[in-house]
Amino acid sequence: MSKYEKKTLMIIGAGIFQSVAIQQAKKLGLTVLATDIDRQAPGFEYADFTGIVSTQDMQATTEFAVNFNKTQPIHGVMTVGTDVSQTVAGVAHTLGLPGVSPETALCATNKARMRERFWKEGVPAPKWREITTLQQAYDAISELGLPVVLKPIDNMGARGVKKIESKDDLPHALNKALLYSKLKKAVIEEFMDGPELSVDTLVCNGKVHLLTIADRHITGSPFFIETGHTVPSSLPQETLDDVFAVMCKAVKAIGIENGASKADIKVTPDGPKIGEITARLSGGYHSQYTDPLATGMNSIKGAIDLALGYELDLNDVTPARHYTACERAIIPPPGMVTEIKNVEKLNTIQGFNHLFLHVKIGEKIGEVTSNIGKAANIICSAPTRFEAIESVNQALKTLEIITE
Repeated sequence: MSKYEKKTLMIIGAGIFQSVAIQQAKKLGLTVLATDIDRQAPGFEYADFTGIVSTQDMQATTEFAVNFNKTQPIHGVMTVGTDVSQTVAGVAHTLGLPGVSPETALCATNKARMRERFWKEGVPAPKWREITTLQQAYDAISELGLPVVLKPIDNMGARGVKKIESKDDLPHALNKALLYSKLKKAVIEEFMDGPELSVDTLVCNGKVHLLTIADRHITGSPFFIETGHTVPSSLPQETLDDVFAVMCKAVKAIGIENGASKADIKVTPDGPKIGEITARLSGGYHSQYTDPLATGMNSIKGAIDLALGYELDLNDVTPARHYTACERAIIPPPGMVTEIKNVEKLNTIQGFNHLFLHVKIGEKIGEVTSNIGKAANIICSAPTRFEAIESVNQALKTLEIITE
């Protein structure tokens, strides 16, 4: 009998990114309990048991888990690709399961607590100030100088995030940032200039195992919209070594001993500086699709093992190949979708792997100001970077989503 049989794994979230983890857990022979507020969540199709409860509601999710655990013991709890670390930690702490502490989960979610840890532990990061009022925002700008970046203290996906280049932009931007914050708080931080990287790791007994470092492709000001990513990064190995060193410091600073961690790091003229860190694997089709396509690694299986209290299988974190994988978003002009052309033609493109289409004809789409609301995502891979980028560019030219 395998070590996974007769074990139940709770996966918080059943969206498109968590679906991959649910399916992986099922392949291992685990019984899966998935929770999500969306009754139509795609991951429910693969789960053995489901719970209709908000991933953001730690108390309700924990109560649900406690009641479920009375009749069928839960042996591990996790998520991937979404910032519900506090909910995961709440369930783990209450049921005595492996996982990060509630304090660590808070530091991986609340941007002020995160930055306090960074500065206390000497992790390279931008200067910042926590704010709740417009006057505090003006004071922060006077101290930090312009440009700065304004962010909700407790949200993800670049919601409510804006680059501020003039004090005149503050009133509207602050209102929007606070609108996206459950705590009605924000942070203002120095703008970091330089290429941005996404770093995925798994941590076992305090040892940080690097999975991949990807180049993030971000739009310019005023909003920070990720239009795609490419794995692996094209930066020099010496730079990537410095990036990983910063990642290791950040993981230690917020207290992750066992589990997954993902960070966004910018390579500034002063060296790598960390913008955000989480206590889970990346979303954005990264850990779910481009990582395994590029490396052959099974990081999600590794995260499952850690959630169950098992040691990492080093085969899951050792590259089996060295390909390049690209993900790109399609963001058409706002309007009504009138046509979607050439979907089938994508399959004729060498290196094309996946299309994720999020809109349909007759649907109205608005302006995209964050990482939410993209019309489609395309993934291609190939043995070389040149071939992978050629493939994804051809796919972008082929698929047409027409709005008017």
